[in-house]
Amino acid sequence: MPTKKAQPRRFVVGEGEGGMRLDRVVAARLGLPRTVVKDLFREGAVRVDGSPGKAAGRARPGQTVEVNLPAPEPADWPEIPVLYVDEAVLVIDKPAGLPVHGAGRGRVGPSVVAILQGRFSLAGGSPERPGVVHRLDAPTSGVMVLARTKGAWEDLVDQFRRREVKKEYLALVEGELEPEEGEIHGRLARDPARPWRMRVQAGGKGAQTEFSVLARGDGRSLLLVRPKTGRTHQIRVHLSAIGHPVVGDGVYGGGGGRLMLHAWRLGFRHPLLGRWMEHVAPPPPWFSDWLEGLGNTGRKGS
Repeated sequence: MPTKKAQPRRFVVGEGEGGMRLDRVVAARLGLPRTVVKDLFREGAVRVDGSPGKAAGRARPGQTVEVNLPAPEPADWPEIPVLYVDEAVLVIDKPAGLPVHGAGRGRVGPSVVAILQGRFSLAGGSPERPGVVHRLDAPTSGVMVLARTKGAWEDLVDQFRRREVKKEYLALVEGELEPEEGEIHGRLARDPARPWRMRVQAGGKGAQTEFSVLARGDGRSLLLVRPKTGRTHQIRVHLSAIGHPVVGDGVYGGGGGRLMLHAWRLGFRHPLLGRWMEHVAPPPPWFSDWLEGLGNTGRKGS
């Protein structure tokens, strides 16, 4: 496949960005890790008002910043369906395989933040991940909320911290679970030998996950999962710990392929309106394909 030419991305420094380091401004505007942005400055790929920019330089309102990115233009990036948007919040259906922010060291690529910033203003949180209130693992699809003002970000973060947010996931797991419902408790901590993994470990952070069985068949079960806490990889680790890893989870024992985990419903109190809202992201077709293979058997009304 031929390599695409670098394409310039331009923006004008805003009033609220005045005085910030230029590398932080570029990282926030383009949704890139600062390690990648610093490489761009070193390579001379960042120009400010027509002159080479310095990563540690201070941004001034009104400056024009041009960045030559060695990556496809956003037009070639995946589309992110918008479920709801107003002046305070943005609710999306995140595609599977798309990271929420930053592509990782040495790579420039699409992320939720990078794609959405081309269409919407996002605010609150760190400059590298503006508006990000919570995250989904890159292979996980489904509903997410982002903030568009600092006040909305602070309010939503507080709701997540107080565990006032309603979260429901669909998970296809290995094995046919016998109990119709269950609850998993297991303290979670990073695996010191493999820091990209989490594991159940005494002394870790408390975590609680509830589940209900929606359908069984072909050696697998479809679950409705309700995490009561929000630890990293919580659902995946907890289900693996009871011997039923998520299908397609190569990290926690569910085999290779597509991760069958989808954030289906998210409920929260609107930061400005004060009313409760719930948003549903339709399950991806691969969940329907599995159910159709069973003849659409399952618990009615679930």
